[in-house]
Amino acid sequence: MRVGSIKWNFIVAGMIGGFTLLFSLMNNLFWESLLRSLLAFLLFFLLMFLFRYLAGKAVGKEALQHIPSETKGRHVDLITPEDLEYERSQQSGEDESREKQPSRADFSQFTATDFPTITRSNRENINPEEIARALRVFSDE
Repeated sequence: MRVGSIKWNFIVAGMIGGFTLLFSLMNNLFWESLLRSLLAFLLFFLLMFLFRYLAGKAVGKEALQHIPSETKGRHVDLITPEDLEYERSQQSGEDESREKQPSRADFSQFTATDFPTITRSNRENINPEEIARALRVFSDE
């Protein structure tokens, strides 16, 4: 009983093999570095099987049932109940079921909200008392 999937083996072994190649190229020839990185990849690929097996034993059978499977969440049902009712009515050929479907809202009287535009007066001499009064009114609200 193992935890996870084989993709973890490839991910971990690939990262270790890549780092081994990168750091080995600094001090060795290319072919020797490539050989060492491939050996590191194979070693850690096999060690991940052992690690996943031991993790599965440590977690236990009961807890593994609560771990989400990889297939969950991959299928999305895009059919709404209205579509199902419509398909059933098409298959049975009944016109009565079409009348039972909820009617669509009537948007013919819809109008967008028309906000008034705020324009600034072109008066250059604004009375400071008016500004103070306006600030007091807006600060109370």
